[in-house]
Amino acid sequence: MMSSQNDPRRTSFPETNRTRYLTGLAALNIPAPENTSGDWHFLDTFQSLDFPSNLELAGEGLEWNTNPVFGDYGIHECSKTLREDGGLEIPPGFLVFSANHYRAILDILYRHFSKGTVPANLAIEDWLNTEEQRQTLHRLLDQFLPWFPAGERMVAVHWEKSRK
Repeated sequence: MMSSQNDPRRTSFPETNRTRYLTGLAALNIPAPENTSGDWHFLDTFQSLDFPSNLELAGEGLEWNTNPVFGDYGIHECSKTLREDGGLEIPPGFLVFSANHYRAILDILYRHFSKGTVPANLAIEDWLNTEEQRQTLHRLLDQFLPWFPAGERMVAVHWEKSRK
């Protein structure tokens, strides 16, 4: 691990809040409050040479904004986790908001659905490793489905049927 004194990557987190947050693969690498397993590339994500440009943000004012569909479901503050579990030096008082694993997967799915595609290589089992967790994801998708525009709703239903 590099010395944090000379490593600008360690303290250059983008501004986040409950409506503008980390999502996608970055969020899937942060331990979530629901005890879903998460991915195994934490150091690759948060201590890579590409940090922080490799972080995916979603929300207000960004291209990837699922707030109109999902509201603030699954957004949590994770700076303590990133400090203690990840060893990142985030300034005191600086808050980092992230999607939990369910929301990050929902964001990824919605992004694909809005393009009329289904994700070919989204290995949900890597993050949701019990049948109960996968069923929770499907219940959440069904819960939010009425908020999807018609085209995205059709793609989502097709994807769900292919997964069951």
